[in-house]
Amino acid sequence: MNKKKILKVLADYFAKKGVMMTPAEYKAADDTPMRFMVAKRPFGSWARALQMVKRNFPVQYGKATNPVAAAPKAAPKAAPKVSSTMAAAMSKAKQASKKA
Repeated sequence: MNKKKILKVLADYFAKKGVMMTPAEYKAADDTPMRFMVAKRPFGSWARALQMVKRNFPVQYGKATNPVAAAPKAAPKAAPKVSSTMAAAMSKAKQASKKA
């Protein structure tokens, strides 16, 4: 197999599994399309192989990384209510600072 074929097979496998595997996970899996060393050898390292999958097969990479949908943001909290006496004191302070 050449590099492109190996990348395609790995990309399809990762997309099917829904995860980009670490070397330990890949070695432990029973249904891998090829042995670990066959997959790694043309690229020199597993990290480089994964990087090449990301670069050359972005659709499969997206399926493999499948980011968890961001949780909806909570509504902003309402400003704390100020008691009427506190509001009166604050307005007097503002007026005093304007006069000064």
